[in-house]
Amino acid sequence: MSIQIVMMLPSDAASVSLARHTLAEALRLAAVAPDCVHEAQVALSEACTNVFHHVAPGQNFEVLINIGDLELTMHILDSGPGFPRSHRLAGWPEDTAESGRGLALMTAFTDHASFESDGGGSVRLKKRLRWNAEAVLPTG
Repeated sequence: MSIQIVMMLPSDAASVSLARHTLAEALRLAAVAPDCVHEAQVALSEACTNVFHHVAPGQNFEVLINIGDLELTMHILDSGPGFPRSHRLAGWPEDTAESGRGLALMTAFTDHASFESDGGGSVRLKKRLRWNAEAVLPTG
């Protein structure tokens, strides 16, 4: 099975919810295990939330989702300033920090996360899929 979704979204809070729910429904349709669906939703929500907080008002961003037989790939693109060169991409923020957990959550809930800042922001997330044992998988 292959499901591909392309969304061009405005940079507002409702777009985060739309992307998250669209991903969840597509993964459920593909019979992905509920815990795997939840992990993918968290990672995508964090990526979209970063866009919402860092891109200029009125600018759109793009979400590309590809659900394959073994792997989910998500690519989030925006025209914002990208990640500062000095930004630490690994580890958790201090316990008292009020922000900064998004990159760590994206990394924790996916098998591969890459972050690029060349003329805008780009987040690529890959996750091996786990299947719902109770579902009958389609053949062919």
